[in-house]
Amino acid sequence: MRLIYAMFTLGLLAGCSDGARQDVLTMTVADSGLEVRIPAQGELEASQSTAVTVPPRLRGPQSLAWIRDNFSEVKAGDVVARLDPSRESHNLELERFAFDKLGLDKEIQTEKDTTASRQLNLDADVNDEELELARRFFSEDERVYTKIDIIDQMRNQSYLEARQDYLGWGLDQHDSQAQAEQSLLELKQKSHLSKMNRYENNLAFMEIKAPHDGIFVYRRGWSGEEPAIGDMVWSGMEIGILPDTSRMQARLYVLESEAAGLAVGKRAEVRLDAYPERVFTGTVSQVDALAKPREKDSPVNYFELVVALDETLPGLMKPGRQVSASIDVLDLDTGITVPNQALFQKDGKYWVFVRDGGEYRQQTVEPAQRSLNRTVIASGLQSGDVVALTRPGEIR
Repeated sequence: MRLIYAMFTLGLLAGCSDGARQDVLTMTVADSGLEVRIPAQGELEASQSTAVTVPPRLRGPQSLAWIRDNFSEVKAGDVVARLDPSRESHNLELERFAFDKLGLDKEIQTEKDTTASRQLNLDADVNDEELELARRFFSEDERVYTKIDIIDQMRNQSYLEARQDYLGWGLDQHDSQAQAEQSLLELKQKSHLSKMNRYENNLAFMEIKAPHDGIFVYRRGWSGEEPAIGDMVWSGMEIGILPDTSRMQARLYVLESEAAGLAVGKRAEVRLDAYPERVFTGTVSQVDALAKPREKDSPVNYFELVVALDETLPGLMKPGRQVSASIDVLDLDTGITVPNQALFQKDGKYWVFVRDGGEYRQQTVEPAQRSLNRTVIASGLQSGDVVALTRPGEIR
């Protein structure tokens, strides 16, 4: 009875030990190569286009009052957008009123200056006559006048002479002051005239016209918003383009988390959402250095890239058409790969756990290219090796 119990116990322990080893998830590696494609979404645009901008001679911010529909066909000289002239017209009227008011102020000031100048000249003439009489009839003969009278005559003459000098100085000062006041009013008028010219110039450029024939396409802002009525625009601001549809490209967006391996020169396949059965090929010609959100206040970041298409079909490829794409970032015909979770590293060294009989041993490897979920092993593994996908409990 004891022998049977002992044999049962050993068998149970042995079974538990083998079960622990069998619970480790494993995979058998093979020389199968690796193909990695990144999905992307975006739209078509022309490789070359002519910008439609707010007139560069326009001064100050303006409000967009009307804009032609997106993807409208236009001829050279057609109006594609109009700016709101109400504020410029109102400001122009205010400046004209201020300019005309200063003109009236100049006339009033001229009349005041003329009246004051006449009064000063009249006072000077009267003073000159009084001084001439005082000098003519002045006498120091004490037989005729008393000493007090003689002194009064002398004091009166001195007063008239001093008053004559004062009136002459007053005339000079009045002329200088009058000229300065007129100059100040003229400077104020010039300031208002300059503003009037600016508002009149702005009113002459309230229409934005197409520079040549083509399809008018909205230029979206940094947050992806299209221009709309009421938006503020500035001189030289681009509100749209006239694309050259003979050569198209795809502007695509890739999630930041899926952009590993994305680079210029990678090949891509592009499908129009409206014609999914048609496949077009191209090459990545541009990739942004930093990821950014496509929508304002969105926490999701995307890498923006451009794919130059090998072929353009003007009948199908219209600017703004939505497309889906896949970008080949890695395509190896041969090579041993392992899942990323099977690869361990520390201090610059990499290893995997290879099953050797009933146990696992740590095998040093040299990794090469890597995707989001798999890594190419350049050396250290052979086809047929069984690799643990997690750290085993028993390691030799």
